[in-house]
Amino acid sequence: MEKKLVTRFSNDDKQILFYTGFQTYALLLTFFRCIEPSASNMQSMYYESSETVSLAGRKRSMLLIDEFFLFLCRLRVGLFEQDLANRFKCSVATVSRKIVTWANFLYVTLGRIPLWLSRDVIDENMPECFKTLYPNTRVIIDCTEMKTQTPSSLVLNSQMYLNYKSACTVKCLLGISPHGVITFISPLYTGCMSDVEITNLSGTLDLLEENDSVMADKGFTIRKLLSEKKLL
Repeated sequence: MEKKLVTRFSNDDKQILFYTGFQTYALLLTFFRCIEPSASNMQSMYYESSETVSLAGRKRSMLLIDEFFLFLCRLRVGLFEQDLANRFKCSVATVSRKIVTWANFLYVTLGRIPLWLSRDVIDENMPECFKTLYPNTRVIIDCTEMKTQTPSSLVLNSQMYLNYKSACTVKCLLGISPHGVITFISPLYTGCMSDVEITNLSGTLDLLEENDSVMADKGFTIRKLLSEKKLL
């Protein structure tokens, strides 16, 4: 294996931020070391883990941290797979497989981490403007849309296609605390679903406590849902 490619930017935190989203190289390494034990044993149809032998797998041709760096470059900067293949000296198919593998691994690994904050933590970190005007605010919610490829299923296509976007989309509900920390991420739903439907199905209201306030855009007509749960 070659020398770590990521170390090229070990003394340039601006480049690390640009390519990965991590503020510093030290922070990137700290995160990587947390996931390295389980990441080294990732199993997929593409290559074998370090502790298993699979007839369907192949030995890694790239250092694990460089695979992670490759994935972050794709996620953060949106570099094309051909460009990444040239940079990391591998085939486009290899780049695609590594991206899929890392996406699945991080989804499962990071998805286990609870994001929802307790009422005490919310109150302790609440900005003064919220304490004065909206002291009961527990979460600020909004839906976001992402464009997707056109599905082969005509039924699914009709559920995902939005005329005003002229594209197929999926939607999810995001919740942030008054001090700006993401505290809730819902599953993905088809683009045709309304924000109210997604709010009701996502489970976020079940996490709220009596007399908690929810802040949302005026398009969220969820007052009835909140009143049923004795929320504000």
